[in-house]
Amino acid sequence: MWYIILAVVHLLVCLCIYLGIRSEKLKVHKYMIFVALFLFFWGPLIVLILHFQILHEADDAIEIDVEKMKMDSELYKSVTVDTKKVAAETVPIEEALLINNAGERRTIIMDVLNDNPKEYIQFLQKAGNNDDTEVVHYAVTAMVEISKENDYKLQDFERQLAAEPENADILGKYCAFLWNCLDQNLMQGQVEVMNRELFASLIRRKVNIVGNIADYSRMIENDLKRKNYTQAAEGLREMGTRYADREEYYMLRLQYLASLGRGEEIQELLQEIDNRHIYLSSKSKEVLAFWEV
Repeated sequence: MWYIILAVVHLLVCLCIYLGIRSEKLKVHKYMIFVALFLFFWGPLIVLILHFQILHEADDAIEIDVEKMKMDSELYKSVTVDTKKVAAETVPIEEALLINNAGERRTIIMDVLNDNPKEYIQFLQKAGNNDDTEVVHYAVTAMVEISKENDYKLQDFERQLAAEPENADILGKYCAFLWNCLDQNLMQGQVEVMNRELFASLIRRKVNIVGNIADYSRMIENDLKRKNYTQAAEGLREMGTRYADREEYYMLRLQYLASLGRGEEIQELLQEIDNRHIYLSSKSKEVLAFWEV
């Protein structure tokens, strides 16, 4: 009986927190409702502590004497920053997970959740494999929520395209959003397989209507991921007729030949690139250097 009463009380508290977040009375990110919901007693407590901490910091910022914030404009302009030193001392957010301090790791993950988790997909994916179970919990919860939002967005695009199948603008946005989800590894297993098949169909439609070099590149990359080398070869032939002197075309040809293990043809391709004086970025030059014998 007591367990039922405690569960009801917990749900009511979580409901109040949810309403507080929606009304912006609680100064925490909306994802924190999952922390409150899934961590009995401690979850709501963490949310409230975080709220008061943010509120306190905001109050402190307001209480700072404005006069102390002012400085002579010429003096301000004369201040220089050693950007090299700053860059050298900056720790990438992914490396911050290696800090041997549970409190700092959890502070970092909470900052990410309260900022914009969608901008830190790779960080959240790495955090999901961390040894700290609390960090893993927060990261996985955020990733689940992001995946749900993406699913709703994809369903919305599907409805829009079904209503206006000839609308190139909707088709383009649908392709771009789905590719972004695939490119960020937000889909796994059979879900990824199904969505790569869907993307193959959509991008082919777009290429037939108003395709550009980015569309061809994504179409071929997706075919290579699907291990559909027949369609990848067909895409390369089409791309070659339109973008025969473009770096992207040659890099995809190289990727295609490497996937099939055709070493001799790779060497012939390298010679062709050299003979045709194809412009290559530094990144592409590094890739070619790997294959040069």
